[in-house]
Amino acid sequence: MKKADKPNVVIIYGDNNKVSYGGTGSQIPAIAIIAFGFLIAIAVLAVSLCCPDLLAEFVRWIISKVIGG
Repeated sequence: MKKADKPNVVIIYGDNNKVSYGGTGSQIPAIAIIAFGFLIAIAVLAVSLCCPDLLAEFVRWIISKVIGG
């Protein structure tokens, strides 16, 4: 059985609408992706503050790295 065949379970409790994730997968990849996105946002803000004329080139460079081109 593949990991993709295992359903993820979301349990929603009625008390203050608390949500509990009952999946078997690891949360480390999600945390890493969120942290990486946060770092990219900080980098874009830093470039926009110090060198606004380079912002468009910086964003194009980031997009090319993410796409792999």
